[in-house]
Amino acid sequence: MRVAVYPGSFDPVTLGHIDIIQRTAKMFDKVIIGVLRNRSKSPLFTAEERVELLKQVTADIPNVEVQSFQGLLIDFVRQNQANVIVRGLRAITDFEYELQMAQTNRVIAPEIDTIFLTTNLKYSYLSSSIVKEIAEFDGDIKEFLHPMVADQVRKKLDEMKKHRQKENDKMSRIEQLISEIEEYIDSCKFQALSNSKIIVNKEEMEELLVELRMRIPDEIKKYQKIISQQETILSDAQAQSDSMLADAKKQSDSMIAQATEQANTMVEQATEQANSMVAQADAQTTEMVNDHEIMQRAYAHANEVVEQANIQAQAIVDAAVNDANNIRQGAIQYTDDMLRSLQNIMDHTMELQRDVLIPL
Repeated sequence: MRVAVYPGSFDPVTLGHIDIIQRTAKMFDKVIIGVLRNRSKSPLFTAEERVELLKQVTADIPNVEVQSFQGLLIDFVRQNQANVIVRGLRAITDFEYELQMAQTNRVIAPEIDTIFLTTNLKYSYLSSSIVKEIAEFDGDIKEFLHPMVADQVRKKLDEMKKHRQKENDKMSRIEQLISEIEEYIDSCKFQALSNSKIIVNKEEMEELLVELRMRIPDEIKKYQKIISQQETILSDAQAQSDSMLADAKKQSDSMIAQATEQANTMVEQATEQANSMVAQADAQTTEMVNDHEIMQRAYAHANEVVEQANIQAQAIVDAAVNDANNIRQGAIQYTDDMLRSLQNIMDHTMELQRDVLIPL
C-alpha cells in the first residue's frame, strides 16, 4: 500500500490545502494529514479543533485520515508506515525552504522521499496567515476557505475580541477604582495637629478595595503571588542551581578521571607495543646482519670454487688442446712416414720392373 503524509499547521485549513489533499488522494492509496502541535506558536485554533475541521472538509475523500502530532515529522511518518512526504509549493521562496527540509529529512531517513506539488494558480498567493489577517480586519474570507471553516474562523475571532474587550473593561474599571480611591483620599480630612494622617471611612474604603480586588485579572493575581514568593522562589532556584552545578561538576570530574585513566592505559599499551616493535626490529636487524655475513662468506667461497673450477677447466682445456695438437702432429708425421714408405716401395718396384724389362 502506498501511504503518504501531508503535514502542516492548517490554522486554518484553506482551499489551497484542500486542493493539495484532493490531488494527493488520487496518487496514493492512503493519505494521512498530520496536524502539527507547535508550542512555540499561539494558534487561532487548538490542535483538536484543527483536526476536527479537517475531518469535516475531507469527509467526502475516503482514503484520507487526519491525525495530530508533535516532534519530528520523520518519526510521525515512520509510525504510520508511510514512505512519502507531500509538500505544497506556492512560490520560489517556498521551494528554497522546502528543499532544505527535504534534504535534511533525506539524510535522517533515506527510505522516505519528499514530493512537491505546485498549488493551483488561483491559490498561489494564499496562506493561513493572510486569511487570519484579513479576517481580523473584518474582510471577506469566503473566497479562501470552505464555508464551514470560514464560519468557525469568524466565531473564533469574535470570541477572542469579546475576551480582549472583557479584559480591557476590567482594566478600565481598575483604573477608575484607583482614581476613586485617590479622590476619596484627597477628600478626607486631616487628623488634628497632623499634615499627613487623614480620617478614613473604613466601610467606604473596604468597598472600594474589595471591588478592586475582584476586578484584578487572574494573571495579575498570579504575578502578585509570584512576587510575594520571590525570595522563596529565588532561594529554591539557587539551591536547585547549586545542586545541578555540583552534580555537573561531580559528573565532569568523574568523566575527566575516567578519560585520564583511559588515556594513561592507552599510553602504557602504546609504549609496550612500541618497545616490543623496537625489540623485534633490533632482533631482525641483528639476524639480517648475521645473514649478510653468512652470505658474504658464501659468496667468497663460491667465488673461490668458481675460480678454482675455471682454473681446472682451463687446465683441462689446455691439456686437451695439447693432446689434440700432439695427436694431430703424430697423425701428420704418421701420414708423412706412410707416404714416404709408399714412395720407396713404388720406387723399388719401378726399379725391379726396369731391371726385368731391360734384358728382354
